[in-house]
Amino acid sequence: MLKKILGYLWASPVTAVGLLYTATFWALGWHKWEGAKGDALVWRVDQEKAPKWLLKRWMNWGGHAIGNVVVLRYTIDESPTTLVHEQKHVDQVMRLGIFQPVIYGLNMAAIKLGCPGSHPYYDNIFEVDARRHAGQTIDLTSRKRL
Repeated sequence: MLKKILGYLWASPVTAVGLLYTATFWALGWHKWEGAKGDALVWRVDQEKAPKWLLKRWMNWGGHAIGNVVVLRYTIDESPTTLVHEQKHVDQVMRLGIFQPVIYGLNMAAIKLGCPGSHPYYDNIFEVDARRHAGQTIDLTSRKRL
């Protein structure tokens, strides 16, 4: 229990940013509260009320996590695998705190600059870990080589 409380405290600066973002969109009617699932506070995009520019940004995106805040494109029932994926990101922030988004960004930059055969997002260690946890395909970028 103490470990869990420390995780929430450690993640709280990042979670505060996520809460500010989703509370704003919730107040505008663009996000709907789905409930607390494990350590995640889950909202979803309201497909009926969100503006077109926002829906366009979500076109190829299933969800995202900012601290303990998770926003899904669809309901929990419609996207259970995405929820599990995003819950792993919540776990990562509870372990690394404010360092998680920094390391995530540095990892993307390192891949972009130093690994031309890899994709900065799909091959990011945090994304690979979350896909592995959710039972999703891990290697999305390899190509057959002769």
